[in-house]
Amino acid sequence: MNLTQVTRARSLSALAMVAALAAAPLAASAASGAGMPADGGPRFHQKGGHDFGRHGGDSARRGMDHGMRALDLSQDQKDQIFKIRHDQEQAFYDGKKALRAAHQSLRDIGRADTFDEAKAKQAADALGQAQSQLALLRAQTQSQIRAVLTPEQRQKLADMRTPKRAEKSAKS
Repeated sequence: MNLTQVTRARSLSALAMVAALAAAPLAASAASGAGMPADGGPRFHQKGGHDFGRHGGDSARRGMDHGMRALDLSQDQKDQIFKIRHDQEQAFYDGKKALRAAHQSLRDIGRADTFDEAKAKQAADALGQAQSQLALLRAQTQSQIRAVLTPEQRQKLADMRTPKRAEKSAKS
């Protein structure tokens, strides 16, 4: 392989990594069905217009993706982060599936003609457990990704987030 071929192969590899990082949150959001109506139609046709803020923890993931682009990651770091996310993909899918099922179960119980306190408690506990598992998985994944970063990159990531947090608390 000559230098041009190596450069081209690396460029394509980097492009594939960027595309995968950009597509991961979209795929996760689509897989979760968050904000989708029961009939599977597009959510923007629902009363109230677009469903912009109902992304749960996915918004944190998208924010992390944006931050990663600004960190000037090496190819090795990009590969490691891709592997971490790829390895967690099935767990995120399963967790979101359990969360949707628990939400639906609780909704069905609330809409029933007669309210069953025991079933509602069980469904609420399942919902809490599903939320807890996803939160733990997100924290583990974020920690694994941060471990790949250099101390300077971690500091830069923290610096990028500080103004946003101050902005959010000022709005509250």
